Amino acid sequence: MIRQALYLSERGFIPDFILKKAVYYLSKSRFSDSSLIENKLNIIKKLSQGDIAESTNEANEQHYEVPPDFFKHVLGSNLKYSCSLFDGTQTLSKAEEAMLSLYIERAKIKDNQKILDLGCGWGSFSLYIARKFPSCQITSVSNSKDQIDFINKQAQDLNLSNLTAHRQDVNSLNLTSKYDRIVSIEMFEHVRNYKRLLAKLSHHLADQGKVFVHIFCHKELAYLYEQENDSDWMTKYFFQGGIMPSADIFSHFNDDLIVKQTWQVEGIHYSKTSHEWLKNLDNKKKEVLELFSHHYPNPLVWFHRWRIFFLTCEVFFAINNGSEYFVSHYLLEKKHALNKK
Repeated sequence: MIRQALYLSERGFIPDFILKKAVYYLSKSRFSDSSLIENKLNIIKKLSQGDIAESTNEANEQHYEVPPDFFKHVLGSNLKYSCSLFDGTQTLSKAEEAMLSLYIERAKIKDNQKILDLGCGWGSFSLYIARKFPSCQITSVSNSKDQIDFINKQAQDLNLSNLTAHRQDVNSLNLTSKYDRIVSIEMFEHVRNYKRLLAKLSHHLADQGKVFVHIFCHKELAYLYEQENDSDWMTKYFFQGGIMPSADIFSHFNDDLIVKQTWQVEGIHYSKTSHEWLKNLDNKKKEVLELFSHHYPNPLVWFHRWRIFFLTCEVFFAINNGSEYFVSHYLLEKKHALNKK
């Protein structure tokens, strides 16, 4: 039954209103799964074991080795592939800028800082602060060759000598500097060993430095994205090796870094962001299909898979008016730095 429904959905035969009802039902049913609640402590334990990230090549191919022009079609002008902030703003590009500005405020970014943008995406934050703070030295790190090439080309075109991008796998992360700020936007959702990564970041953080993290999360639950059956569609095509963190996730990993401040951004902002991505995708269907014809063996199926992905996120983050799944921001400092205050 599920396989047949997915087959029809991926070919555009099921209307959006039915897809939305199905996504809502499947998402709500997860809350009543008692095993998820019982398994949270096991998940926390697992996040102290093994590699920092799993299936990095697969996850990279799913999202970040898609042709850059695809994201130019669906994202806003800043190419921010994460939640934007729609407080009083009407356009996606303005909402992107609103969230980028909020990062600066909450991460306490200032001129003359050395900044690491870890899991930098298409460079929305790196390029934004490189223009705004010309005396900052910014290092951007991603596992995607396309993203690194894009950021370095943008920096060159904009004469930004204070920004360099490097391709690295987080499992073999090789950093040579101490940073005043380490910023991570929607990367910890791909991390499977929080303890090891936070220890590594602490080692490369200046004594009075700060780590700023933006993740999407559930208010209570934590669970892994693993493909066990046909219903694990999201894992198979878009989130291999991923995790849904709980809002309190960082409170369980305080050996090296401690959370100093926490903020929440209602999930409705991510729902609106996803809606805008879906709208842009539909408006650029002809261009996207032409682009996909050179990348995917079945471009129309993949067009609809991306539609379903964006539609799923739109529904997902709107559940209970954005209070079930939402975005959390964290400001972390070295443990010994807090003890000295």
